Amino acid sequence: MRFWHKILLSVLAFFIVALDVSVIMIMKKSWQLNMDSEMQRASSEQLLIANNIYENLESIQTRGATLTSTLISSVAQSYGEFYHKQGIGLQLWENDQLVYPNAGVPSVSTPESHSIQLSTELPAPYQALSIVYQRDISDLYAKQHELNRFFVMINWIIGPILLLLLYLLIRQLTKPLKQLSKTTKTIAEGKYTERVQLRSKDEFGELALNFNRMANAVEQHVIELSNMADEKQRMVDNLAHELRTPLTSMQGFAEFLTSANIGQEEQQMAGQYILSETLRLKNLAFKLLDLSVLRHHPLTLKQVDISDLFKSVKQIEQLKLDEAGIKLEMDYSIPAVWGDHDLLTSFLVNLVENSIHASPQGSTIRLLAYVLQYEAILEVCDSGFGMTPEHSARVFEPFYRGEKSRTREYGGAGLGLSLCKQIADAHQTRISLNSTLGQGTSIRIFLQLHNICSPTL
Repeated sequence: MRFWHKILLSVLAFFIVALDVSVIMIMKKSWQLNMDSEMQRASSEQLLIANNIYENLESIQTRGATLTSTLISSVAQSYGEFYHKQGIGLQLWENDQLVYPNAGVPSVSTPESHSIQLSTELPAPYQALSIVYQRDISDLYAKQHELNRFFVMINWIIGPILLLLLYLLIRQLTKPLKQLSKTTKTIAEGKYTERVQLRSKDEFGELALNFNRMANAVEQHVIELSNMADEKQRMVDNLAHELRTPLTSMQGFAEFLTSANIGQEEQQMAGQYILSETLRLKNLAFKLLDLSVLRHHPLTLKQVDISDLFKSVKQIEQLKLDEAGIKLEMDYSIPAVWGDHDLLTSFLVNLVENSIHASPQGSTIRLLAYVLQYEAILEVCDSGFGMTPEHSARVFEPFYRGEKSRTREYGGAGLGLSLCKQIADAHQTRISLNSTLGQGTSIRIFLQLHNICSPTL
């Protein structure tokens, strides 16, 4: 049974029961008031008749006449005939003996009739006489029965009308629920752009507004999950591509070493290639591990001395700089920054290595630290090949390589700048890149100065 069916039947049953109970109580109260009025009227008329008979008997005795049963009956008869026309019957009893009967008055024992019967004694000295008052109230019962039939008829008429009106009203009131149900079904089928088109200002309108907000959040999460899944798949595909070439080469050289009759020089060449590819795969694995760690572990920032930081970077990269014939120039105007020493070292090392690969022999790479608008800037700039705007927009993506032939020559897997972006995010700061094709590249990270207190990130 649907929700609006339950509401319809519940409201209909409640309304009919409440209406019937109310009408029955009103009818009962009205009947009681009518009966009380008839009883009061009967009591008043009986008292009036008794007083009139008493006064007539007193008047007769005053004139010196003797009160006989015949005389008393004639007095009662004069009143009986008068009230008989009004549907009132009178009986006069003397010491349990009927003195005046009125045969024309309907008997209370008749099943078809209803009457009020009262009995009272006359005042002294006539207390031996008693008046029996009998009033026909069949019309009152007939009116009550007619009212009952009318009530039943109204019930049969008003019931279907009420059912129709409640049906239209409840269908209209529950229409927003139907819209919500339809929209939720559509969203459940995968159409996450569907929304509830409801502009009412009642609770249903508030529910629709909150539902649409929830749907927006769900759609956004679905998009994010889809993008993450695509990104992970792309990373897996790129990683598989990166691993396939060196592993194939390493397998070939290993088979060459074990099966061929070669000289010492060729053995050294094959071993050197296997060693270089092994080191490249190790670096790739470590960078992937660094990316994973940065996503799940918060940092506690400390004061990092710029002089020690730059010396560490130069010491790590000195051999590569000498082999490439490139000079590293360091210049800093601030003593320290807030950050993580190891991560900032990795950040600068990756940038310097990228600059070495992108710079011609005899060029200079600059490693800078300075203040810009109350922020500490660490910058690495070169005068190498540079990048196009299209490449600059994607260099921070994992495994992205602008010129694959050149990056493969230097063993790059496209993770260096992605790791730099992750390090900047871990410091809750931003990174910027400016590059011009054929002129060079400059990359900055914006940090807090050492004299500014920094909370734990």
